[in-house]
Amino acid sequence: MPELINVTEFISETNEDYKAPTTSSFTTRMSHCRNTVTALEEVLDQDRSVLSKIKKSVKAINTSGLAHVENEDQ
Repeated sequence: MPELINVTEFISETNEDYKAPTTSSFTTRMSHCRNTVTALEEVLDQDRSVLSKIKKSVKAINTSGLAHVENEDQ
């Protein structure tokens, strides 16, 4: 798995780059930043997909329950 970077490391690297741009290793860590963003986007897409499926299931359960109540009232 590609190496990821956390927020604290990112801020530290950014501060180091700002304070001493000629000795900074920020550009070498950019791939880690990209990998982190890509991994987060993939997880968010998966979460969004699962939430969409749950929403559809809950709607179906609600519709079924409403139909059942309506049939019981008749």
